[in-house]
Amino acid sequence: MLTDGSLMRLGKEDFNALLNEPLLHWVDKTAAQEIVGRGGVWLDVRLPSEYEVWHPAGAINIPLYFMRLKMKTLDRSIPYVLVCETGRRSSAAAFLMSERGYDASCLRGGLIGSSLGPAAG
Repeated sequence: MLTDGSLMRLGKEDFNALLNEPLLHWVDKTAAQEIVGRGGVWLDVRLPSEYEVWHPAGAINIPLYFMRLKMKTLDRSIPYVLVCETGRRSSAAAFLMSERGYDASCLRGGLIGSSLGPAAG
C-alpha cells in the first residue's frame, strides 16, 4: 500500500463464496420445474448409486467427479438445472458449467431442501 489503510482478514469459505457466487444462478423448486417444462433438463450430479434410488423424471446423471470429462457431451443450447442432495455438489458443477458458457442453474437447497426428493411425495 502506498497510503495508510486497514488490513482485514477473510476466511477461506467466505472468500470462495465471493468468488463463485456471481457465476451461480440459484433457482427454487418452482423456477426449476418451469425451466424443465420449457425444454430444460435436470442434471443430477450425484453418484450413480444415489441416482438409481431416486431422481427427477427425465434427469440425466453425470457425477460431479466426471463433470470436467463429460461436460463436452452436453448441448450448450439447452438450459440445465443441476441437482444433488443438498446443493453443495450441484453448485460446484454449475460453477464449472457456467464458467464454460453453459446455461446452468442450481436447485437451491438441493433435493432435500427444496422438497423435490422422494420424501416430498
